[in-house]
Amino acid sequence: MTRSIETMIDFFLREKGEHIHINGVQQIALIRDATDKIQSSDEKIIRAATPLHTGNFIDYRNERYLITSEIVQNEQSNRGRIRKCNYGIAFNWDGNVKWFNAILEGETFSVSSGTIISVPTGTIHVYLQDNADTKSITLSQRFYNTHQPFKVNGIDRTVKGIIKLSCSLDSISSAVDDVDNNIVDRWKYEVSHTYALTIDNVTTTQVLINDVLQLNYTATDNGKEIPTPAITFTSSDANVVSVDNQGKVMGKQVGQETITARLTYHPSITDTIQITTVEEYTHNYNILISGNTSIYLSQSLSYTAIIYLSGVEVFDQSVQWMISNQNATTPVMAAITARTGNSVTIKAGNSSGYVYKYLILSAKLTSDPTISIEKTIQIKSLL
Repeated sequence: MTRSIETMIDFFLREKGEHIHINGVQQIALIRDATDKIQSSDEKIIRAATPLHTGNFIDYRNERYLITSEIVQNEQSNRGRIRKCNYGIAFNWDGNVKWFNAILEGETFSVSSGTIISVPTGTIHVYLQDNADTKSITLSQRFYNTHQPFKVNGIDRTVKGIIKLSCSLDSISSAVDDVDNNIVDRWKYEVSHTYALTIDNVTTTQVLINDVLQLNYTATDNGKEIPTPAITFTSSDANVVSVDNQGKVMGKQVGQETITARLTYHPSITDTIQITTVEEYTHNYNILISGNTSIYLSQSLSYTAIIYLSGVEVFDQSVQWMISNQNATTPVMAAITARTGNSVTIKAGNSSGYVYKYLILSAKLTSDPTISIEKTIQIKSLL
């Protein structure tokens, strides 16, 4: 004799039930794979003592599902069919971007009959929870999915709690769409940002055991320096080299590790430096040349050599300057006209034949000429 689960639902929920959230509220439910119909996605059957409604969100095992159909209300429990939301999509209302958990299909899976229905190429159907935000979606409104733009051609609200959108491929508007992040019209209302972060203490340096080295860094937004950027520093092994969020590095034991700096609110923007913890310093000089990478015909520009010892700027060393053509030809297309300390002024020639050609400005450490650096400078026309 088969006994109905209804009379023992409390037992099964207590013994076999799992913690879920229904529209953000924690509940206990029985969930199993749906095997009674053709499936094109992750579908399951849910049974709970609490009421279930189509359009409810079910958070289960770190995934979000949508109750799509087959709500059956019994005396002791409620049952329904849920499908996993396979994408997040964003709609943009005049700069107000809202993201939605959605079920997207290139083939249509009927929520009522469980059958596959072919749709034209380039057409998709989108299932969303029917709520105050999704009610604002209108015909011809655009959104992105996997970096492809779509336009809403039809809106179906016949299933209570669910909005079904019929959509077709649209054209990319690269001037205003944030294609990489799947947001339409983003740059109509926001400024596009290009962030950069540079650790200024060259690429590798040394620190003594129990000594502290301050890292210097520069962060920019669209080429403009950010005055007080939020930076997060990490060490590949804090037992060898530690670092705090002010960029103060301390040597702990002999070894070499990597310090990574990243913009806290844009963590994909990073720079790194190799730090070697030593018991005593070896002379480890590096040179950087600051100044423009281009110069106009007849223009004079100044350049400065910045000298580092183990990543710390020093002022007791000097450099020797030289200017040459990139291709080593003569005559040289520019000349050094002044030297002051570790700074130099060069003046480009005035021949139109020099335009778009390159100069090499080099600086060698006077005390050790094997340590040098070169900077490539392009000559440009004033016109």
